[in-house]
Amino acid sequence: MESILYRLLNMAETYPEIAKEMTTVMRWFFVVLAAYILLVSIISLLTTRCTPEIWGYFLVENGGNYPITHWENVVGRSRSADINIPLRTISNNHAIINRRDDEKWIIKDLGSHNGTVVNGFKLVPNKRYLISTGDEIVMGGVHCTLAPASVEESRNNEKMRRLDKEPVAPWKILLAITLFQVLTIVQLIIGMGTDITAGALICIVLLSVVMWAYVTFFKAMGSRGFEMEMIAFFISTINLAVTASWNPGNTVKQFVAMMMGLSLMIFMCIYMRELERTRKLKPMLIGLSVILLLLNLALGTVKYGAANWIQIGGLSIQPSEIVKLAFVFVGAGTLEELYQKNSTIMYAAFAFFCLACLAIMGDFGTALIFFATYLIVSFLRSGDLSRMILTFVGAALMGLMILRFKPYIASRFAVWGHVWDFADNEGYQQTRTMSFGAGGGLLGLGAGNGQLKYVGASSTDLVFGFVMEEWGFIIAVLLVLCIITLTIFSVMNIVAGRSTFYTICACSAATMFLVQTILNVFGAVDLFPLTGVTFPFLSTGGTSMLASWAMLAFFKAADMRQSASLAVRKEA
Repeated sequence: MESILYRLLNMAETYPEIAKEMTTVMRWFFVVLAAYILLVSIISLLTTRCTPEIWGYFLVENGGNYPITHWENVVGRSRSADINIPLRTISNNHAIINRRDDEKWIIKDLGSHNGTVVNGFKLVPNKRYLISTGDEIVMGGVHCTLAPASVEESRNNEKMRRLDKEPVAPWKILLAITLFQVLTIVQLIIGMGTDITAGALICIVLLSVVMWAYVTFFKAMGSRGFEMEMIAFFISTINLAVTASWNPGNTVKQFVAMMMGLSLMIFMCIYMRELERTRKLKPMLIGLSVILLLLNLALGTVKYGAANWIQIGGLSIQPSEIVKLAFVFVGAGTLEELYQKNSTIMYAAFAFFCLACLAIMGDFGTALIFFATYLIVSFLRSGDLSRMILTFVGAALMGLMILRFKPYIASRFAVWGHVWDFADNEGYQQTRTMSFGAGGGLLGLGAGNGQLKYVGASSTDLVFGFVMEEWGFIIAVLLVLCIITLTIFSVMNIVAGRSTFYTICACSAATMFLVQTILNVFGAVDLFPLTGVTFPFLSTGGTSMLASWAMLAFFKAADMRQSASLAVRKEA
């Protein structure tokens, strides 16, 4: 590797005009390859569909015949109920009927006014009971029966699966990313000369090897949908290039964080295949989060205006990034849990604790991300009781944030919208970001050729401007589209989701990614005050990278396309 590096450096120094021409040509190749890689992945994610299947029927006397298309179903008079029976004797949310992984069924009365009776036995409210197809279920005097899907319906399900569009094959995308990585190495050598290190370039080579090994292995195991991972691998390649351009010595740490995040994502995907096992993680994750945040409060060091870092030897760890994963897990819940008062109170209390800690740390940006996620989760969890509890806690959290961050918000908003009037002090970072970013044009100046890297926080808070300068406006916009695509995909899969648990997980992760990206991009170009948050997968920082890769597991868990996700059993 060092011999190749020496030859390329020697060629760049001996023939500077040729090196310049190579950079010009490669800039076009970079844009074409990026557009191909990302647009193919994005289009595949947004056009492949997962057809909802019929798992059975809920038969109601006097002709009511309701297909069951979800694993979790609310039966009631409310229009929002999955099985809507518009009779006065039925409560708004009367009962829940759930399909288990072993294809058996569970029923639970939600404290209905007229009760639920199964085969002559009156159910105790809020207690789970195992039922079978053919059992007689009486709700508010209305006789019902749970019936299996017909043979014809099962055949129709199989037929609809065959009609579904297949996820795009990964091999051409892998080749395109590999070519992009090879050209990135060449460009870094030309752009940085002797400043680039062999270790930084080897990390890009190793990422390519890991990428091929990952796809080959899981493809052999029967998985087919790799679009999300392709997006993550591509953005991670840009991340390594940004790190190498900014500080080559940090590239190895960044690569190690990627591998740790990828390993954690794989573990989480496999672990989340079993819903009951996954739900049991909540108490442990709450305890771990409390410990991490309390340690942060006790030992945290101030960095970029917020005391949200813990220094361990030569490593800096940001506990709030790890707590993001727990926040998603705790906020998620099965349909049954959404109607449990204890579950709602536990989540509200945990959210309040997290926001209080972030307020004390002075981390306004992360607090905004947590609060936005809390609002989305609250909306998805809203039942009759939980709506009141979550709304009250949400109002209290907003009041807490306003009181705690009032001086901070005032100082940040003081220059918002007119940073050019403060170009040499409060607006220094943003004015330089916009100037250097605009200088990159549509194609960029080439990796290693930028000047924004000499401005503080250029590879973290201002990374969007960094990418615009060195990689061009087109690639920068494509990276934002990737995050938007993951968000849209998580919403699209709500219809066919196995459980509200996975649906809420995916929507929570999407909210965090989207709000984080908006704050990072808008803050860098003065469309919003600079809040100091990272761009998922793109910004440097080991903890942020690890959390970004791990968060991808929540999107994979919501992917119900046939054999597309590591987090879904093939027989499910």
